[in-house]
Amino acid sequence: MSLTELLLAQGRSVVSHALDDLPAQALAAFAHLPGRLTAVRGDIRDPHLRQCLGDHHVRQLFHGAVITAAQEREKTASREILDVNVLGTVNALDACVYAGVARVVLASSSAVYGDAIFGDQDLGEDHRLEPANLYGICKVAVEGLGRRYEALHGLRVVLARITAAYGPWERDTGLRDTLSPLWQIARSWVAGVPVAVVAGGRRDWVHSARVAQVLAAMLDHDHLAQRIYNLSPGQVWHPSAFCQALQYHDPGFAWSMVASQAQSNIQLHDNLSRERRALSVARARQQGWCDSSALDADIHRYATWVAGHKDWFR
Repeated sequence: MSLTELLLAQGRSVVSHALDDLPAQALAAFAHLPGRLTAVRGDIRDPHLRQCLGDHHVRQLFHGAVITAAQEREKTASREILDVNVLGTVNALDACVYAGVARVVLASSSAVYGDAIFGDQDLGEDHRLEPANLYGICKVAVEGLGRRYEALHGLRVVLARITAAYGPWERDTGLRDTLSPLWQIARSWVAGVPVAVVAGGRRDWVHSARVAQVLAAMLDHDHLAQRIYNLSPGQVWHPSAFCQALQYHDPGFAWSMVASQAQSNIQLHDNLSRERRALSVARARQQGWCDSSALDADIHRYATWVAGHKDWFR
């Protein structure tokens, strides 16, 4: 929803197509923005999507509908995951062709790199793709579909390989099994539950508002030098930085570092026996999209948002 919020703040007309209704709190906040929002409820697999895009004269599309599945869901719902993540993308691209959409940004993921993310170098966009789970496999397929539809139909398609995101309006929709540790920390803080976070597990979490700024630029740009961009802060960091930021708003916030995941009440969704690398953001930096010096500011910006939106976490 961060992209929706940004585009509305810019005064644009936005059509939000989602499986469920936008939450009332978000709608109330968005109502004060100068843009115009049309919320449409629908499944990414529904044939009516082409009519929706056509009726609303959509010319730019960001497609991010996905099931972000952890291993347990992979075991029991592989067909549904593929249906939504891959065939849902086919349906979205077909709808774009039908409705005359000019530009498409497809959400990919750092998961396309698989276990290489635990290697000895930051990963650039030209690195070999070796997905280690069904989510990553689906994203590799999405990237291939985007390139093929561009070749077949003249769509202008850009791929955004987004690392793990956090930020305003994150919520549990039942379709994302890997909610960010920062969301979990915020929920615990609001509930008055002391936080215990494992010492390992640094990662290049990226603020969703930062991602939204880049996605909006991708939708608008006429002549991008590349078709694939990593979106990351360009460095790994630990969730303890967010705990410290929350303490600025609540000096009494109780949190601690523990030695093992078994002692923690915050799930990092990661292999903590290995050290992650960051995605290389050299391409994004060339476009002026990446400012690694803004990492601390982004963490504190989210802490401020959490402090002002406690009801969101209840």
